[in-house]
Amino acid sequence: MSETNMGRVPVGDPIPLRFDPTTKQRLEELAAGIGPRRFGALVRVAARRLLSDPDRVPEALDQARRASADARRIPWAERPLDLDPATSTRLHQLAREFHTDRSAIVRVAVHRFLTGAGRFRHPVLREDARTDLTCRIRVYVNRSTLVRLEKLTARNGEALTPAAIRVAVRRLLDDPGDLTADLATIGAVRDLTPETLGPRTNVHFDDDLRDQLDAHAGRLDSDRAELMRLAARQLLANPRDLDQAVTEEIYRGDANRDLLLARNTRRQTAAANQATLPPAARRVPSPQGNPFGRRHVFRFDEDTKRRLEELADEYGPRRLSALLRVGIRRLIENPAADEALAQARRVASPPRTARVDVALDDELLAHIDALAERLGSNRQELVHLAATRILRFHHNIENRMLDEMFRAQNNRKHLLAKHARRERIRRRVRGSGT
Repeated sequence: MSETNMGRVPVGDPIPLRFDPTTKQRLEELAAGIGPRRFGALVRVAARRLLSDPDRVPEALDQARRASADARRIPWAERPLDLDPATSTRLHQLAREFHTDRSAIVRVAVHRFLTGAGRFRHPVLREDARTDLTCRIRVYVNRSTLVRLEKLTARNGEALTPAAIRVAVRRLLDDPGDLTADLATIGAVRDLTPETLGPRTNVHFDDDLRDQLDAHAGRLDSDRAELMRLAARQLLANPRDLDQAVTEEIYRGDANRDLLLARNTRRQTAAANQATLPPAARRVPSPQGNPFGRRHVFRFDEDTKRRLEELADEYGPRRLSALLRVGIRRLIENPAADEALAQARRVASPPRTARVDVALDDELLAHIDALAERLGSNRQELVHLAATRILRFHHNIENRMLDEMFRAQNNRKHLLAKHARRERIRRRVRGSGT
């Protein structure tokens, strides 16, 4: 866009963003309710609203981080610990003095032991040989701490984890140090599971908006991805006046504003009229056949999508549609498809939040619709079943993959040559040299 062509907003270069699957799905549904291809504009509106009130961002970011940490906490690992009576009494008295529990003090002691162990092997061996350990208590520590402690003490033989914990406790009792600060910063730390984020989404940001976002992230010791996840959650929590805001984000110029708004009105009217029409009759397969057909959207769980992409990558780039078409054709040819569907329904499946676009020609659509009608199912369920079956039984499908990728006879030679070039490049990048 230039100064003489004030039409669509200059959206700039794309930046990669990752959202959790639930947030991404809600954003897509919200954008689809506004109009086609509105996801990028919706995300930019979320960014502008976040940056419009920068004073509230630090507190909101802290709350989001705490909520994320609370949701991803891993339970403590319970561990029996045998102590001699004197050590047990001193530990109990120290816990009462600092108004905490013994487990928190043990966690601080083990942390100090791991971060500044020094010479520990002989004290641990002497501790392991003691016979006066008559007081048993139960402490709660992080699982990662136990793993690190076991690796440290097992370098020269058997892991002596209980003895190492007792050595750490006695060292802390002899030199408590700044225990108040350590209890606040170390004793309360929990192991966290990684954040579950979906695949990368590219969203175009103009230079000014991107620079504002990066500058604000630098001031808060954050990054643009974390701020955009916060902006998305705030937008979903308060989706006020989104239609007008997204429209202004898309049509920020004045020269073509009336024309573009009129086109948007026509699209909405056409969509409303289409919704009131009776369902169209099933399409008859074209005698010529469309080699690839138009794309249809299906939903899979994240693990199934990842495994499909890994399997499709073995046959070359952009082979996911061909792999799923092979799976669909094999399902249609399977005489026991009803049994496979019944078995799949008995298995609890994870939420299907990952989107996959699959090109299906008219003939294949007619066959899968007929199978769905016969089995009392639908396209989504059958395509998901076909995907899970092709992941389990994908041996000797090379010829079927080639036939599926190069079904167009008029340009078969051209596609095969392009495929050969891609394979040569892929092998050269992988370092095979062939």
